[in-house]
Amino acid sequence: MSDVTHPKAASNPSYRHIASGATLKFGLIAAFITACIWASWLVSVKMGAQSALTTFDLALMRYGIPALVLFPFLYRSRRLLLTVPKWTLFGIVLGAGVPFFFLSSAGMHYAPVSHAGLLIPGTFPLFVTAIAFFVFKEPLSRPRLLGLIAIMIGVVALLLISMWSLNGDVWKGDLLFIGASFFWAVYTICLRVAGLPPLAATGLLGLVSTCILVGLLATGVVSSGMSLVSVNELAWQFFVQSILVGLCTGFSYGYAINSLGAERTAAMGALTPVLASLLAIPLLHESIGFAATIGLCFVCVGVVFASGIVKSSR
Repeated sequence: MSDVTHPKAASNPSYRHIASGATLKFGLIAAFITACIWASWLVSVKMGAQSALTTFDLALMRYGIPALVLFPFLYRSRRLLLTVPKWTLFGIVLGAGVPFFFLSSAGMHYAPVSHAGLLIPGTFPLFVTAIAFFVFKEPLSRPRLLGLIAIMIGVVALLLISMWSLNGDVWKGDLLFIGASFFWAVYTICLRVAGLPPLAATGLLGLVSTCILVGLLATGVVSSGMSLVSVNELAWQFFVQSILVGLCTGFSYGYAINSLGAERTAAMGALTPVLASLLAIPLLHESIGFAATIGLCFVCVGVVFASGIVKSSR
C-alpha cells in the first residue's frame, strides 16, 4: 500500500516510500505482467471447465511447487521473518492462501468464470483503498478517488451486462467472488506492510498452504482427481498453476507492491477483466458488445488515474 501506516509504527516507515525513476517503471511493468498472467489463468480455467481435477489438485499445484522451489529463499529470510509483525504474516498466508482459493473455486459452481475475472481483480482495489482509508486513516487524493469511481462504474456495468441473461444462483457465486476479493485485498496490504522479499513471501505462502492442504487430504475433507485426466491436461494445468501463477506472479506481484504500493498495484490489477475479455475474442471466439466496451473503457481510465501513472509521468 502506498501510504499505509501502523498505529505503533514510526512516522515514516520504509513501506511508505514509493519508488521513482526506473524502479517505478519496472514496478508498473511487473504489475502489468501480473495482470496478463491472471487474465491468461482465467481464460485457461474457462477452457478446461469440464476437467476432472478437483479444487484440491489445482490448489496443490498452485502452492506445493512454489513451496519446494522457493524454500531456500524463505530459509534465507528466516531472521527477517522474526522482525515482521505477526499479523502481517497471518494476513499473507490467509489472504492469498487456501481460503482465497476455495472461495474462488466454490464461486465457479454458481457463476461463470467471466464473473470471477470481473469481481475478484476488479473489486479488490476498492477493498484495498477502503481498508487503507478507514483502518489506517490514509488520505485519498482526488485523482485516485476519481479513478476508483471509474473502476467501480466499469465493474458494475460489466456485471449487469453479464448477468442480464442469467438466472438461478449466480448471485451466490458473485458473493463468493467478492469474498475472495476481500481476502486478496488483505493479502495485498499485509504483503506491502511486511516488506518481505517477494520470493520469500511466496515461499511462506506456499509452505503454509501446502501444509493445510495435506492436512485436509489426510482427514478426508478433500479428494484428488489427478488420475482421471490426461498427461497433456495435467501438464497444462501444472504450467499455469505452478509456473505462471505460483512462481512468476509470486515475484512480479511482490515486486510491484514493494515498488508502487498496495493501492496502485491493486488498481493495475483491475486491468485483468479487460485483458481476459480481449483474450477471449481469439481464443474462445467471444464477442464484446458496445455496452461492455464502454464498461471496459471505464476500468482502463480508472486504472490510469488510480495507479498514479499520470502523476508519475510528470
